[in-house]
Amino acid sequence: MDTPDAHISTDDAEKELDRELAGKPKKYIRTYAGDLETLRRGGVPDLAPLPEEPPPKSGALPPPAPAPEHPPAPAPSPREPRMPSLGAFHTIREPGHPLDLLAPRPPAPAPAAEAPPVPQPPAPVPSEGPTPIHTYAEDFTSRVKETNASPVTVLAAEQDAAPAPSAPEAPPRGAGAGLWYVAAGVLLLVAGAAGASVAYTRYRAETAPVAPAPVASAPIFVDERAQVSGAGAALAQAISDSLSHPPAAGAVRLLSLAGATTTGASVFSALALPAPDILLRNINASSSMAGIVNEAGAASPFFILSVASYRDTLAGMLSWEATMPRDLAPLFPPPAPAATSAATSAATTTNALPVNAPLSFRDEVVANHDVRVYGDAAGDSTLLYGYWNPSTLVIARDAAAFTELVNRLATSRAP
Repeated sequence: MDTPDAHISTDDAEKELDRELAGKPKKYIRTYAGDLETLRRGGVPDLAPLPEEPPPKSGALPPPAPAPEHPPAPAPSPREPRMPSLGAFHTIREPGHPLDLLAPRPPAPAPAAEAPPVPQPPAPVPSEGPTPIHTYAEDFTSRVKETNASPVTVLAAEQDAAPAPSAPEAPPRGAGAGLWYVAAGVLLLVAGAAGASVAYTRYRAETAPVAPAPVASAPIFVDERAQVSGAGAALAQAISDSLSHPPAAGAVRLLSLAGATTTGASVFSALALPAPDILLRNINASSSMAGIVNEAGAASPFFILSVASYRDTLAGMLSWEATMPRDLAPLFPPPAPAATSAATSAATTTNALPVNAPLSFRDEVVANHDVRVYGDAAGDSTLLYGYWNPSTLVIARDAAAFTELVNRLATSRAP
């Protein structure tokens, strides 16, 4: 509860505030400093907006605004203790007291009506002397001084800051031009593909391995090759026709059948000679050969036969000697006997063997090989046969032809 001294001091403070306010002249304009002074003395500033009055006439002063009146504080009730007013606390307490938070805040002043902007007269343009010219050199010098950079750096920065020149716009293309470009591109692609295909085909043709034409194999080296055709007597006639155009002296011509490289047929088997079966069964046709050799000034046919069994083929040849001269007469004709008369000379020109001719097989050695020779007692031979080795049988006309053939066999098979 408050003491009587506190009530007296509060009343005295209010009375003194009224005396001070009564002695001062009235204010017509409320200022921020005046409101602070009122609050410092414990009063409440008048926050009501001032009434708008018509502007005074020229020469007359506006009437003074009435001073704000403070309502008297209500008398304390005799039954309740009188609480000190808020102004007394503001008078007695020190600044920054916690009770300052409980003091009523003055309402915000109403916003004053905005006055219309007054147009300002244009500034007078000075007419003293010509206007100075602002040059690029001054801008460049001031830029160098401000940034403390070298002139090259400033020029590079200005060049980078300059807008890039816009590329010239291409004229719009019509739909027809686009179709022409597409067609030209397709034609170029087709031409390129065709050229690549032709180039690749030629490359394959030029780089392909060249396969030699298949030729008939021969166990010896030959100088010429010729093909004959037919079978039996027709084939024997073809061989005789080839004899009419003999090879060069000392040369050997190979005779082969057409398709002998694929079928393996030989000329000897195609002649269909009436030889013993034991001989024919042991002849290897694919490794055998027939030909013409020109030796000692005479061309004659020959056979080199590859045999599977020396014993069986020798037995077959010995059994064939009885008819061999007659069977091989178209290829190995006997020598003509001496003519005793004109009538008998015409009869001896045929290929038939004379009945009373002194011809027979005998054993001889030719080129260090045992041979069987069919001839007369004078030494003239019609044909002979012998073995170069157990698997090679040679049939020739005379010793000169046999010697040439075995020499070539030795050369071809030498390691």
